Amino acid sequence: MSKKTLRASAAILLLIIILALFAYYINSHPAIIAALKHIRPWLLVVLLGCYLLMLAWWMGIYNATLDLCAKPLKLKENFLLTTYSTLANFFLPLQSGPGIRAAYLKRKHKVPISSYLLSSLIYYAVYAVISAGFLFIGSRYWWLAFPAIITAAIISLTVIKFAKKRFQKKNPKLDLNLSRKVLTRLILLTIGQVATQALIYGLELHSLGFHTSLRRVLSYTGAANFALFVALTPGAIGFREAFLEFSRRLHHYSTNAILSANLIDRGVFVFFLGLLFLVTLATHAHDRLKV
Repeated sequence: MSKKTLRASAAILLLIIILALFAYYINSHPAIIAALKHIRPWLLVVLLGCYLLMLAWWMGIYNATLDLCAKPLKLKENFLLTTYSTLANFFLPLQSGPGIRAAYLKRKHKVPISSYLLSSLIYYAVYAVISAGFLFIGSRYWWLAFPAIITAAIISLTVIKFAKKRFQKKNPKLDLNLSRKVLTRLILLTIGQVATQALIYGLELHSLGFHTSLRRVLSYTGAANFALFVALTPGAIGFREAFLEFSRRLHHYSTNAILSANLIDRGVFVFFLGLLFLVTLATHAHDRLKV
């Protein structure tokens, strides 16, 4: 068995274990299901609209990362590639979306994989710094926000420098367009993405009757976002909930609130992905992308 197959199998096994634990906990706490029964249809419509906005942010971010290393994609191609990678990120283990984008760009547009991966690391660095600020700025430990941002920035820069040295061994001509205009656009788009995530989480928690405030939701969002960096399961199932549980002293939401809100979030997101899949079929995405 290859290492790749072994990692995928381990991720699937971990997902099964996590889902079993979720089922056990929810069965032991009927209040979670009772709270979900009070969800109103308008919330689902609003959340779908929010996820449509999220898709727009992702498309902008992916083109901004391409601006760092190559020419951006046209609107239709960007939409289809973003859709495919979003589907892969949720339904496949080990956060497969960036790999799919890198492989497609290499084959279709001759973009070196090392260049795209390095530009993606810059985006993840921006995402980590913003999330670190959100995590603490909304908590009683708000004064730790600035040190957390600096720490996240230092760690991110260290990772980027290490990756660049490794990539340059295979691609000595590796160079990125780190202009102020491109970096500013990437930062603003990422802020828009994280702010929309906070709006989604705030709506979900408020709809369940849990007390919400801007500060608590910002902290909750920051904690949820950090699950992205260690997610081994599809959609970071289990990891996001674990990060939120471990950071309860910052956002002060109970375990029941965390699980109830995430059940809504994943349910609506799966429905949204189903709609995206139908759109890709209708536009003959496979023939157009030819991956």
